[in-house]
Amino acid sequence: TVGFMPGLTVTGAVRALRARHPHVDVTVLRTSWDDQTAVLHDGRADVSYLRLPADQRGLRVRPLFTEPRVVVLRADNRLAGKESVALADLADEHLLQDPDAVPEWRDVATELRTGAREPEPFVRTVEEKLEHVAAGRGVVVLPLSTATFYTRPDVVAVPVRDLAPNHVCLAWDAARRSRLVQEFVAIAEEQAATTQAGPPTVLT
Repeated sequence: TVGFMPGLTVTGAVRALRARHPHVDVTVLRTSWDDQTAVLHDGRADVSYLRLPADQRGLRVRPLFTEPRVVVLRADNRLAGKESVALADLADEHLLQDPDAVPEWRDVATELRTGAREPEPFVRTVEEKLEHVAAGRGVVVLPLSTATFYTRPDVVAVPVRDLAPNHVCLAWDAARRSRLVQEFVAIAEEQAATTQAGPPTVLT
């Protein structure tokens, strides 16, 4: 079982492993920020694509690629028409995420400096975050591939030019010794290296 985070397409690597081992049932499992490592520890997934930061204790982790991060805004937001923005442009916005998830924003946020930050609503999925953005409750920072995958007309994704990229890795339980996992990792690394010659947002 291969876990994957929203926005990542893992079809190519999964298909390649199935072709090599037609007797093996290779399945996929969609994960979220709050369970992307838990699925490895509890056995729901044998290997998983992680978006950092993530708790790597007890795991072996192999970097695959990086991709830009964007801010997702309501379509009528004052910044929605920009080709790109800087972190300073987002200082007065309300982030619908744990500030520690975007420490660069945390360091410039007006509401944190003034103590005016309101508790953010509990949002677990990308879909929920986008609903809150569309309702005008704040903004979210997402990897480019995730924002592109969930395109909708009432929100706009704008590149943040001074925001560090998101790192995508493969991870598996460090205590496991599985030939199939190692083979999948090798396939995914090869495909990621090929993909880097083009858009870095999709593994095909």
